[in-house]
Amino acid sequence: MRLYWSPVELASRLVKRGGITYNFASGSPDPSLLPINDVKRSFETVYENYGTAILAYPGAGGLRELRIEVSRYLNENLNINANWRDIIITAGAQHAIKLLSQLLIRRRTAIYTENPTFVETVAPMRYEGARLIGVPISDDGMDTHELEKLAKNNGPGIVYTVPNCHNPTGGVSLSRDKRKHLLEIADRYELRIIEDDPYTPLHSNAEPALKSMENDVIYVGTLSKILGPGLRIGFVVTSGRLRNNLEMIEQHDFATSTLTQYIVYDLLRRGVANRVIHNARRLYPPRKLRELVDSLNDYLPGGAIMYNPYCGFYSFIRTQINAWDLLRKSIRQGVAFVPGDRFFIDAGKQDTARLSIGSIRTELIRDGVKVLSSIIKGV
Repeated sequence: MRLYWSPVELASRLVKRGGITYNFASGSPDPSLLPINDVKRSFETVYENYGTAILAYPGAGGLRELRIEVSRYLNENLNINANWRDIIITAGAQHAIKLLSQLLIRRRTAIYTENPTFVETVAPMRYEGARLIGVPISDDGMDTHELEKLAKNNGPGIVYTVPNCHNPTGGVSLSRDKRKHLLEIADRYELRIIEDDPYTPLHSNAEPALKSMENDVIYVGTLSKILGPGLRIGFVVTSGRLRNNLEMIEQHDFATSTLTQYIVYDLLRRGVANRVIHNARRLYPPRKLRELVDSLNDYLPGGAIMYNPYCGFYSFIRTQINAWDLLRKSIRQGVAFVPGDRFFIDAGKQDTARLSIGSIRTELIRDGVKVLSSIIKGV
């Protein structure tokens, strides 16, 4: 299978060259929320308490102490009741998806997913030879009636979904009725569900996780948006044979760092993650995302916002012109974003883009949208 660069990576490289004032490309969390001093304290604590053990090989599946704390975190924040043994620690959610792809996907395995979807998570699925089948989405999530028609025609497979605070469409969340319908369809047509859920903890009024409604759902979570992506701590919640196989295949690379597992264990134990979540809920939806939506409505033509964002980090927009051409022009004026064509399963829409509120400062959002608007109008 041919490899290709993610548009997120390509846009990030442009940002790293410097000269970017308005960074709408990054999916990283707001730097002001990252608990850097607490990370330092936790490092010192685990260094004192565990010594050279923090530099030893990690055990298969992850540190027992961390898995127990993640179990508590899931119960408190997402109403997911999971035994610590059913939690497999991975080097971020992306690593989790890669491992699941290796275990569950064979050539021509049907993968049903929202269209558009997150390009970086479907990449390892494509690499394993999956047959990706796009399902239309609207503001209340995946069209489950269309999914049922597709499942009838294409047979058993896997549903890969970001049901809450969707990436890249920005806040699209599966309605309660559609969640129930999705679970019914999965049972009826032999579909395994992989729920990818990076953003739900950051939003106080999100719909319940599918995993909290049906234990057979394979849940992929991460602490990257809360404690920082550089720590590379994600996890899978599953059971039975798949859990055992995940523990075994994770030994193929031992990618999870022992040191960062100990640090994150201590951060969770001390309640740091919950404090960050509290602050994030007061920053992202009501301030940053609202500012982005208001600015786009003020300066871009009506209908530019393709979906109604209300949680998560993103807005997905129509740019009216080829987004890669627009990006080359906007970079010269200090604006970066991610073109949207590669987020689509088949032939992508060349005039779409994903804008992120993650790392840009709130006070820069409106001016950044103004600059982007002037470039679009001047083309």
